[in-house]
Amino acid sequence: MNNQGQRTDLTQGPIIRKLISFTLPILAANIIMQLYNVADAIIVGQFIGSDALAAVMVGFPILMLSYAILMGLSIGANILIAQYKGAGDFEQLEKTINSVYTLSFIISILMAIIGVFASRPLLMLIGTPNNILNDATIYLQIVIGAGTLGNALFYMNEGMIRGMGDSRWPFFAIAIASILNIILNLIFVIFFGWGIIGVALATSIAFTISGIILLFRFLKGKYEVSLSLAGLFGIDKHVTLLIFKYGIPPSVQTIVITFGMFFIQAFSNLFGSDFIAANAIIMRVDGFVVMPMFGIATAVTTFVGQNIGAGKLDRAKKGIKNSLQITTTIAIVLGAILFFFGTHLMRAFTDNLLVLEMGTNGLRFLAFFYVFMGINVCIGGAIRGAGEANAPAIIDIVSHVIRIIAAYLLAVLPFSYFGIFHSMGISMICGFFVFLVYYKFGKWQTKGIANAKNSEQQ
Repeated sequence: MNNQGQRTDLTQGPIIRKLISFTLPILAANIIMQLYNVADAIIVGQFIGSDALAAVMVGFPILMLSYAILMGLSIGANILIAQYKGAGDFEQLEKTINSVYTLSFIISILMAIIGVFASRPLLMLIGTPNNILNDATIYLQIVIGAGTLGNALFYMNEGMIRGMGDSRWPFFAIAIASILNIILNLIFVIFFGWGIIGVALATSIAFTISGIILLFRFLKGKYEVSLSLAGLFGIDKHVTLLIFKYGIPPSVQTIVITFGMFFIQAFSNLFGSDFIAANAIIMRVDGFVVMPMFGIATAVTTFVGQNIGAGKLDRAKKGIKNSLQITTTIAIVLGAILFFFGTHLMRAFTDNLLVLEMGTNGLRFLAFFYVFMGINVCIGGAIRGAGEANAPAIIDIVSHVIRIIAAYLLAVLPFSYFGIFHSMGISMICGFFVFLVYYKFGKWQTKGIANAKNSEQQ
């Protein structure tokens, strides 16, 4: 086996060292991604205004909805590629990669067309304030219409390469995209004065370029598979069904949760553009906290997938235990930083006193709940890697429904914006207990491709 194959093989060697070496580039990539998000928000808030920041934030649920299917395909491809990699089935790997490219191309084109026409009606449906409606519409139409295909190329390649066991090149790609995005933001917003249009174009261009860079990694044969540009577009029925089997549950999960976010955003809109801006900043900071945890969950998905594919269940369980230790430590440290330095973080985005007060209160409250979130996403990632996509989706959907109900009872009825934050904490705790029970007593260990083959043979 060549050095590349040894480096991407997570089924052998010291578990902690393998897990950490695979996780660190993912953590670094996600931290860079959030730094870019923070820089993006600072540029918008400081050079365009708090209303523009609110306009970018208010469309986030719609943006997530437009990417839901692609995100599901990416997760399904990651799981399938990791398991085929662990099993050493490179023929199926090539079929999977070709099918993913074809499906993502078709779906992203359809999404772009629908998104352009549906953005404004959806923004009006969730009660977007009139003072930010036009900017929010322009932002969404550009990001979805012009950026969906490029973003699909980026995220699909990133997920597939990580499934192969390489977390370094996705890190390089994210670093390139983030730096390029910041540079383009500064040029488009400050020098050209393009406002919201410049912000949307910067994001679309940056991630398209990075996606192309990752595509050429595959075409150059860096991952023990032989691909050509002419042969990329083709669908294999068997692997496509498996991709949908693993990808549809997280897609449905994302769609349902995104519709839930419409409710949460509509509830938030009741408290005016100042709270929308405060919540936008909180979500940026929140993303900085949770993305390292999601990075660990991504690493665990690949680690468990490869080891389940290789029939090494005990090794997979040891990796899950180590990942839980890492994510808990990170959650405690970052939660403490938010609690003690929340006000300072808020001041980097705005000098609006009301926005500062609302945002600081939210950050300090949420700081106590990130341990639960970290454990939830870690166990969910491990279970998905094993080939059980339904249970994590159901648990997350139920948790989000609980959040919506809690937000209505604690925020809308008493008309208290703080109820929005209370509902987040409640949903995290509920998900925590259910994930622990399923991990202990569920049948996630028997859902991989190896067990499926055995069942077909019997």
